[in-house]
Amino acid sequence: MGGKTRAKQELRRSMRGILTGLDPGFFRAASAEIRTRIRLPKESRVALFAATPGEPQLLDLIIAHPEIEWFLPRVTGTGEMDFLPVSDPQKLKKGYLGIMEPTQGSPATDLDFILCPGLAFTREGLRLGQGGGFYDRALARFPKAERIGVAFSCQLVDHLPTAAHDLKMHRVITNLPAPQD
Repeated sequence: MGGKTRAKQELRRSMRGILTGLDPGFFRAASAEIRTRIRLPKESRVALFAATPGEPQLLDLIIAHPEIEWFLPRVTGTGEMDFLPVSDPQKLKKGYLGIMEPTQGSPATDLDFILCPGLAFTREGLRLGQGGGFYDRALARFPKAERIGVAFSCQLVDHLPTAAHDLKMHRVITNLPAPQD
């Protein structure tokens, strides 16, 4: 196993430990703050994610902003996913690893924005995912979409080991304001 792979695994383990130790009240409050910081143009085509434990809860955006065309990932195979349309979070079903996903609709062929989960991010937009490569492969299919990392402030780190296939986020949104430049 290479040094970068080992470093990524150790950081994943460490970050999962930090997230597991956080109070459920923190997740609710921080997720609400993050949702207020996500501002997207009307009529945008936006992929977001159904949170797993330890990720920001974003599904309320679907109801709060019906003027946006929302999409959620649906796993289609090993390391592969499509983004399917969703207008009602109550109609999602448990899919891969128990993650809520849409069950019908045509996969997106064009997106304006992709809100990406991750275990860690740098302020410059480097992202560390869960390790399955789902988002790395999906993001590559939408080169014109603005990639937005979404995480809690405790998930910001100074440095991340990266590989050639790792796509950088255009920006990162957390529950804390971005530092002024």
